[in-house]
Amino acid sequence: MEKNDTFDNYDLIRVFDNIAFDKNVKKAKEEFGDKLGVVVKADAYGIGLKKVLPILKENGITEYFCQDILEALKTRKIIRDEVNIYTFSGVQNNQAETFINNKLIPICISLNQIKYYNQTAKKQNCKAKFAIHFDTGMNRTGLSKNDVKELSDKWNEYTSNLEIVLYISHLHSSYNKNDKNNKKQLEILKSYLKLLPKAKVSLSATGGAFNLPSEYHFDIIRMGYGLYGMKKSMESVYSVYAKILQIRKVKMGETIGYFGGYRALHNMKVAVINIGYKDGYSRSLSKTNKFFDRIRAKLHSGAGFTKSYMCLGKYKCPVIGIISMNNTIIDITHIPDDYLQYRYFVEVVGKNANIMDFRSSNGFIPCELICDLTRNNMNAIDLDVDEFKVFQSKYLI
Repeated sequence: MEKNDTFDNYDLIRVFDNIAFDKNVKKAKEEFGDKLGVVVKADAYGIGLKKVLPILKENGITEYFCQDILEALKTRKIIRDEVNIYTFSGVQNNQAETFINNKLIPICISLNQIKYYNQTAKKQNCKAKFAIHFDTGMNRTGLSKNDVKELSDKWNEYTSNLEIVLYISHLHSSYNKNDKNNKKQLEILKSYLKLLPKAKVSLSATGGAFNLPSEYHFDIIRMGYGLYGMKKSMESVYSVYAKILQIRKVKMGETIGYFGGYRALHNMKVAVINIGYKDGYSRSLSKTNKFFDRIRAKLHSGAGFTKSYMCLGKYKCPVIGIISMNNTIIDITHIPDDYLQYRYFVEVVGKNANIMDFRSSNGFIPCELICDLTRNNMNAIDLDVDEFKVFQSKYLI
């Protein structure tokens, strides 16, 4: 059975726009040239390694950043060329031989990882490539100041069978170009680099690449969410459409959703959408207008007064009430009845319901929402661009 024959059986339609993704890669490549590396962790931010890696390969990307060994092995299987594939979690127990045999590069986050990897390379009588992650103020992963000093003093002991190819660190506030911690972290990184042998350096990811000057760029820029459309200067690459279950009228004073979380201040028309937190549409995107919730919102406490919305064609439709497991309710009072007559799906995120608005309106991280919406879901069907055109002609126009 063809996919276009089964649209009616699915509540969620998910679309990866490979053309838009290719444009984003080319735009970044034009901006940063050979410095461009790509982060493909979390299965390429939920979109899928199998979908994005061929496009990245076609654009000549040679530096790939995964979270762990399993993602790195999948990446190596798809891209068999001589490219560098790194893991942010470094090399863990009983993984070293697999790294060496598959030409993967661990970004070691501790002295113990470096020591263990060196011992394995020595047993295999080889010179294994490795990278090092410095903690410069995030207190997440990486070598501390004391670790760097010890490594500097005992470099030959720790790395006798290793070849250093990259040093990295991570800025915790790169999205804010005026944050003084950016400069502080940059200076800490430079101080560490003075103590160790020379190799390529990577500090900036998407935020640092676009928001900070070139002194933060070094040799490799680790481009992540920006390529996947989670930056307003880039094209939207992922769309989700959800089915309208029911349209109903609500009288002024009636409540909507669990706990009566939203009270109609006037006569309203609402649509019940067949998507909820089980599908990755977070309950944190709910909007309430009960008295105490309004007070909390003014005090910036709680997420009960968000500005989440979905789109019906050209119309933005605010989310109202508390999002439940299966359903979300949107306000369609302003939409003419004749416009609704042949529309069966709403745009949850996409070219109209811009994913970046979830950050500006709600403080909700776009990466989290996309990863949630792309997870395995028996009620969802994934389409390519051509298949989406068939769906669009039948349900959206």
